[in-house]
Amino acid sequence: MKEKKGNLSDLLLESVFPNPSQPRKDFDPVKLEELAMSIREYGVVEPIVVTQRAGRYMIIAGERRFRASQMAGRPSIPARIIEASDELVEELALLENIQRQDLNPLEEARAFRALLERGWSRDDLARKMGFKQTWRVDERTSLLNLEGEFQTLLIEGKITNSQAFEMSRLSPPVQAVVLKKIFSGELGSYNRLRAFVDGLLTVERQGTVFALQSLAPEEKAAIDGLEFVLRSAERFSTKILSDGRLKSLEKSVFHSDVSVERLDLIIRHLQRIRKAVFSGAGVKDAMETAV
Repeated sequence: MKEKKGNLSDLLLESVFPNPSQPRKDFDPVKLEELAMSIREYGVVEPIVVTQRAGRYMIIAGERRFRASQMAGRPSIPARIIEASDELVEELALLENIQRQDLNPLEEARAFRALLERGWSRDDLARKMGFKQTWRVDERTSLLNLEGEFQTLLIEGKITNSQAFEMSRLSPPVQAVVLKKIFSGELGSYNRLRAFVDGLLTVERQGTVFALQSLAPEEKAAIDGLEFVLRSAERFSTKILSDGRLKSLEKSVFHSDVSVERLDLIIRHLQRIRKAVFSGAGVKDAMETAV
């Protein structure tokens, strides 16, 4: 059945079988054929990992190499045999697929959820995956909240991971509202998409569509001030860029207090204002959609 080669074995393909709990369900036939062609010429470079089950060998890692070897007509495959409990087999299979990035987003989400259900903490999983932010684990698993038909759109590449994640924050009926706006081109940027979803959540939390209250005097003054500053900045920047004065700025910095640091501070302030404007626009758009 096998020929010993150091700490490896050469197993007959007929004695090897896939893990029925393998998280990866879809294998690209084109990429499999490419791998099979490579195996026909060079053999299997990296051994698969297996464990014994009922006189045969179950794959822990390397099912793609196993399938390609079958396509290539190989009678055997190099393998490393280890002892592993069913629990360890499942964890190793999940990690092998995740770390090789062999899973589509939903398979990866199911793998993450399976590890969390096995007692892994979000911090441990994030660290194992090399994520700097733990919330990225939640971002992955939240995709399972998508309606089935929208999950299919994600797998087919008709919506992006970011679009799917934002949709998954909402209840199924509202997911359809967001999808319609995505396909119509109304949510062309991620910031606009995020603001709209945040707005929908705000409206949803209210339990009903609420009417905006009248602005207080100080709020109206703040808006008037912002509009004045923005108009002035717009006129100034347009003039600088349109009449060839930009080049003269290189000289003028020697005769003024203009500095990169001051510009960076202004940009940071404008970015915060921009975020607030996006947020307000998102709520407004959500309210108009809900009407």
